[in-house]
Amino acid sequence: MRRKAQRLGVHMLNVRKDLSAGNGVGATDALIEFAAGLRWSDLDAAVKHAAKRHVLDTLGAIIAGAAGDLANRVEGVLGGVRVAGQVVVPGRKRRADLLDAAFISGTAGHGTELDDGYRLGSVHPGVPVVPAIAALAYEKHASGLRFLEAAVIGYETICAVSRALHPDMRRRGFHPTGVVGVLGAATASARLLDLTPNKIANALGIAASSGAGLFAFLNGGADVKRLHAGHAAREGLQAALFAANGIEGPPKVFETVDGFAQAFAFGQDAASRNLTLSPGAPFGITDCYVKPYACCRHLQPAVEALIELMKANFLRTEDVKDIKVETYSIAAAHAHTDWADFASAQLSFPYIMALGLKYGWIKLEHFKAETRQDPEVTRLCKLVHVEATPEMDALYPQNRPAKVTVTTSRGVFRKEAMEALGAPELPLSDDRLGQKFLDLASPSLGADYARRILDDLWRLDSVGDIVPLFDAMRPQ
Repeated sequence: MRRKAQRLGVHMLNVRKDLSAGNGVGATDALIEFAAGLRWSDLDAAVKHAAKRHVLDTLGAIIAGAAGDLANRVEGVLGGVRVAGQVVVPGRKRRADLLDAAFISGTAGHGTELDDGYRLGSVHPGVPVVPAIAALAYEKHASGLRFLEAAVIGYETICAVSRALHPDMRRRGFHPTGVVGVLGAATASARLLDLTPNKIANALGIAASSGAGLFAFLNGGADVKRLHAGHAAREGLQAALFAANGIEGPPKVFETVDGFAQAFAFGQDAASRNLTLSPGAPFGITDCYVKPYACCRHLQPAVEALIELMKANFLRTEDVKDIKVETYSIAAAHAHTDWADFASAQLSFPYIMALGLKYGWIKLEHFKAETRQDPEVTRLCKLVHVEATPEMDALYPQNRPAKVTVTTSRGVFRKEAMEALGAPELPLSDDRLGQKFLDLASPSLGADYARRILDDLWRLDSVGDIVPLFDAMRPQ
């Protein structure tokens, strides 16, 4: 036993050495310095513009998700045990207290599968960060500039940490959004609270113990996936509030023995745990994608390839005899996910490919019961066969590869994709992103209000108090 403990101790010393951010600065200290030192005025135009894009995109997803059944049920539970608060939850009439507002917004934002993401960490940064700082900024009457500043800090925390721990964390069964998201919500909230570096350290130390979320939802019960984002937003915000009130957390929590990295992604290749922040790496927020389709991002390159292949070759649905997808293992894990419920259908590889085949696009309305139970859709699902290959695994996560082979009565057609629309290399234009926001927000808020809100979000850094803007996001 003693020899085993000694071996573990030596290995963890190596991990602590490798879990640095350069110049001998530990990973946790690097995160603290970044969160305390970043200034909006120091950021270049690309980072500023990306921050506005991702904030407005996340708020659109929150507003749309807030009208959904899951948000109704979550609010019903919380409303049954607590009185309403004063904080606006975008897209909902009932106000909530600070922590409930963050939780409901995070859950709602992740509830449509239209929120942003970061491929290199397999994580959704927006839905933990934006709900946490939206609730806090509303209570504090913060400016739009400070809101954006905090958003960049939260995104960078999540991107840097998830990048350092991926893919090990995901392969161990953890959902990175719930696990790492809590750290981003904590640093972003800490910045809005003007916490000292010592208190930011405590916020991270506290938040790290709240990282949670299992990928078991691929086997059903996918509602819990949405709750992970709400949990991360609430717990990260709460950790910052605790730290502000003098409650302490363990120091150097990312790299320490029994700390965050060891718990969630400890492996033999410790060198892969290097954590890099700007200027050592580009800002993560400039490398995040936005989603044009309401389904899991891992499935989107394949379905996009299928849609393009059908159009380019003038194929009809009835021509198709078989669809074979070769992709990377993490994506292929969705091959056996059922489509019996709304949330699971958005993660089901056969169902998403069947929708692409039948409709040529993926919309929220395609996940209603009548479509999921359509015998024709079920028949098309049975045509889809997905497998992981070493070739595809070698390309991920630098790419998100898929090779689609369609066998038809007219012959065999093939198409490969390395990414899908909305990635930095295949960007969604500002106009299309704005239209996405209007499509998501208008049903709840009305077209005129949605347009005014969108205009204000594009100039968010000049908004002196975000309260009137968020008040406009409350349905009348």
